[in-house]
Amino acid sequence: MRQNMLKLSTLAILIAGVTNANAAVYKIVEVDDGSGIAAIDSIDYYGKNTSGRTETYAQAIQQSKDGEDCFAGSCATDYKTVGESRFGNAGLEYRDEVAFIFDNLQEINDVSTLESYCKNNLGFNTCDSWAESRYFGTGYNTEDNHDGSGYAGLLREQQAFKLGYTRNSFLLVNGQPTPTFAEERSKYDPSLIGSLGDIQANSMNSVPNGIVNNGVDGAGTDYVYGVTSGAYFKNGSGNARPFAKRGFIQDDASFKVALNPATDATKLAQAMGTTTAWGAIKNPNNTNLLVVGSASFTESYLDDSKKLPSSSDLRINDVKQSLSTSSLNNCSSQANAGNFNGLFSTWECQFTVFANDAYLWNVNPADGSATPIRITARSLNARDPDEKRRSYQASAHAIENVNNKLMIVGTSTERVSNDYYVQRAAVYTPKSTLDLNDIKADQWDKKLIGPEFKDGDKRQYAYSVATDINTKDQVTGVAKLYRSESRTYTERMFIYDNTKGSYKFLDAGVNPIFFDGSNGYAAAINNNNVVVGKLDSENANQVDGRQRRQRGFLYNAGSDIAGSPLKAGGAWFLDDLTNDGVTSGSKVANSYRIAEISDINDAGVISATAVYCDGGYDKLTQEATCKGGEKNSERVVAVKLVPIQNGDIQARPAEETQIKRNGASLGMFALTLLGFIGFRRRK
Repeated sequence: MRQNMLKLSTLAILIAGVTNANAAVYKIVEVDDGSGIAAIDSIDYYGKNTSGRTETYAQAIQQSKDGEDCFAGSCATDYKTVGESRFGNAGLEYRDEVAFIFDNLQEINDVSTLESYCKNNLGFNTCDSWAESRYFGTGYNTEDNHDGSGYAGLLREQQAFKLGYTRNSFLLVNGQPTPTFAEERSKYDPSLIGSLGDIQANSMNSVPNGIVNNGVDGAGTDYVYGVTSGAYFKNGSGNARPFAKRGFIQDDASFKVALNPATDATKLAQAMGTTTAWGAIKNPNNTNLLVVGSASFTESYLDDSKKLPSSSDLRINDVKQSLSTSSLNNCSSQANAGNFNGLFSTWECQFTVFANDAYLWNVNPADGSATPIRITARSLNARDPDEKRRSYQASAHAIENVNNKLMIVGTSTERVSNDYYVQRAAVYTPKSTLDLNDIKADQWDKKLIGPEFKDGDKRQYAYSVATDINTKDQVTGVAKLYRSESRTYTERMFIYDNTKGSYKFLDAGVNPIFFDGSNGYAAAINNNNVVVGKLDSENANQVDGRQRRQRGFLYNAGSDIAGSPLKAGGAWFLDDLTNDGVTSGSKVANSYRIAEISDINDAGVISATAVYCDGGYDKLTQEATCKGGEKNSERVVAVKLVPIQNGDIQARPAEETQIKRNGASLGMFALTLLGFIGFRRRK
């Protein structure tokens, strides 16, 4: 579910079926013209050759103006797309407050804990290589894991204090690498700069979540928001970064603002705490921007050796590095005493983790201020009373104006049966006392939504999260199974009708594409009730088996879309909706297979990520090879999908091999994911 690397298949993928929903309903437009990747590849990445390796991912599309409808012929050609680049596997997603949304213990930090998570929550029989790829990086040497062959990976970040760091991810705006505040020394807290040292170029990872405009109907300035790590600064003791994650918002010019923790947070949380920016909207009363996300308010329980990686995994020049729990636990005291020299000279302090709450920042573009405001009052302690190693986690993922009410959705923490902390999907409704001209703290009421959580042997879900909300009060979300069913730990998608207070799972009863036991991630819902995301395209056993392949999908939960064959209740894989019957040529539709969808605007334009084969795949079938299965012949690219007015559906050719599935029998081209892909964006 979180953003990681796509594994490119060089063999025929033996998946096929029967389908009658293949069409040129969408035109594929590659976001980067090649200049963006060329700029990224020009950096020195540990002396490695990155040519042909750089992958680009689309995360959000610019919102359309009122009345624009590409299926009706009213369509702009320049909707801005934001995304990111990757050289290799991130290890742990740069966006998420805690690993895989699930880890409120915050103890997934080495090979063994990654493998344990995989075995207990995914069930693959390849969890050893799954974990090693995340830790040692894409393309790591299986004979000598620590030789530095891998691209990216968690180990490189953990070694950075001693060895320095080169970024894995660039923020991309229309395919072009774009700097954030994190690349300017002057943008950091002046009280900390003297303790940090000299800023190191290209030492941060930056990822976007969306685009917002501060004018009426898009007449103002566009702002991109997301999450960046801090840069590494070199001092006499090593290379330290002041924070692992910090939300940002910026325009195309010089406006670059960090979204910092609140001043009532602990000293350590103010100095090194994390913040995220998931969603944003224009303040209806002025030209300010309201950005929602999360912010650290206190450190988690740090007297915990499991919050540090194993010395057998963390090595420098093959020498095991032992970190001290007492030194980690002392980071709070150093911050409280104002000893920032000591704080940033202590390797263990780079591993501090925090309790996070849902926050809103009131951003004033005129003066550059960004005031953090807690969304709702907490009723729970920062640490689980029954297990102090678990911490409170909450986050706001989207904000929307619903009938003149600024509704917010995301996650919060529930203490289930006074037994354990867990993250649950939540809706935040504004109180009658909310004044948009003077926003105070705790002006929203929280409501937990989606399936209920139980304790003990009755527990069914590991977590749930609300991912988006539209102006019709429809909320998308996912709920991850705690126990396996049908040989998979299913991640179930749901739509919650906030007006009616009820939800439905996207299952075979809604549309047969959502077969029984299918995993999916509902990334976005536009104001026409069109849902997009990713979905299993096969039903292979995952428990004691392998990871399923997934594809981008579209589900029309609204009415028939005029000027298109997209009928109410219909659901399709985007590979089926981009087939125009042309086999070969320069950047023809058959050159792409749509791996995932991250966003859709009201005009119907989609941001997506695809696998590209130059000149076209060998056949039109879902399982076609690229250049006869030639190694490294495919690459991952960010694309924009533009509706074709009155497009005709053509059946994509199917091989004889059939896949039988519970609840459906559909044709699918599949792509193996090396991890969960993070659709964390807002319009």
